Amino acid sequence: MTIFCLRITKRKINLIAMIAVSLSIISEISSNVNWGWISVLLGISWPILFVINVVLSVFGLISKRYLYLLGVLILSINLNSFFRISTEATNEPNESINILTFNVRGFNTNNLIKNKDTTSNTLKFIDSIYPDILVLQESDYKISRKIKGYDYEFLGYRKNLDKSLLSINSKYPIINKGYINFPHTKNNGIYADILIQNDTIRIYNLHLQSYKLTGNSLRTGKNLLKKIDNTFNQQVLQSKIVRKNASNCTMKIIISGDLNTPPNTFPYNILKQNLNDSFIEKGNGLGTTYNLRGYPLRLDYFFMDQKIKILNHKNFKLNLSDHEPILVTFKL
Repeated sequence: MTIFCLRITKRKINLIAMIAVSLSIISEISSNVNWGWISVLLGISWPILFVINVVLSVFGLISKRYLYLLGVLILSINLNSFFRISTEATNEPNESINILTFNVRGFNTNNLIKNKDTTSNTLKFIDSIYPDILVLQESDYKISRKIKGYDYEFLGYRKNLDKSLLSINSKYPIINKGYINFPHTKNNGIYADILIQNDTIRIYNLHLQSYKLTGNSLRTGKNLLKKIDNTFNQQVLQSKIVRKNASNCTMKIIISGDLNTPPNTFPYNILKQNLNDSFIEKGNGLGTTYNLRGYPLRLDYFFMDQKIKILNHKNFKLNLSDHEPILVTFKL
């Protein structure tokens, strides 16, 4: 009976290992193709899949079943996208520039966060950091005009156009600016060409398509996969639109904002192409910027031109919005 149970257990472990390795391979492939909801679920569950493969690899080493290590080896290719340990900041204060991105969720003017001081605390936080360049998503036109200390600003408000408000504030001259319109959605992008130290860089501020999954849709599952498919398709299209704009730009670029997609997904890889992810270069820990019912996700990014030296990447935990801000220090 004991031998029979051991055989059954080994079969189950072998089956789990085969599934885990297969999903690892599919996960890596899906990060470069559009498989809709499959790509989304694999992107979100990547950390869980990695942990499962780590456990299997330990068991494989003990039992000398080395094929169990294949899954963790495959996923390790992108481990830095999800977790970093003790990356030291580079200190060059005399030449450094810092930039902050933050989805402020309208400064809580709709009272989605039950905190009467959210708006003032968000403004106090921005004042305390006082970054050289400030990039906000889901801003509010009236409140964003109260942000002081910047000689140059691009408040992306357009009358009679129902688009999520994006803004860029800068201590350095903005010499050109423009909009990137995404079709059939309130989401959009803007950019500003900023003159810094006799060099001009283009800053993109993006807010890609949101999934907008309500509690009811998550509970019932009604049209859930179709909704995820549609949103992911929009994110892929929007990412390609941004890259097309960037391909016509001859200056150094920084792509920033709320992308609403985790690392190791197709939209992420489209936008990151030939750029450096500031978290991978100088981040620590999980780099969480969004909490999905207790599950940590990284949805907000800085993708920096390879000619730009990233000095530091810092994540915050403020609970002033559904997203958390990121501060990056760099040198031209």
